[in-house]
Amino acid sequence: MKIKYCKKYEKYVSQQHCEFFNNGLDCEFYNHAYWNSIKDLSEDENRPKWEVNAVIKPYHCNLLDREYLNERNRRRRLYRKSSGIQI
Repeated sequence: MKIKYCKKYEKYVSQQHCEFFNNGLDCEFYNHAYWNSIKDLSEDENRPKWEVNAVIKPYHCNLLDREYLNERNRRRRLYRKSSGIQI
């Protein structure tokens, strides 16, 4: 998981989080530096000094609008129901 630093939240976020919710590379708060893992991040002495283990990941983020996620789940349930997929 690639990790980026987001100036908007002043936290570390996964690259996937930025791509989904913050316009990816076009995001004005995006820092172009990235780390390949939390281990790489914690070893980098020049990193912004925020909590390393508090990486915001997609779908585990209290900054997101819950209605967005609920809508995705509703669509998924309707698809499964209409196609007869059993869980």
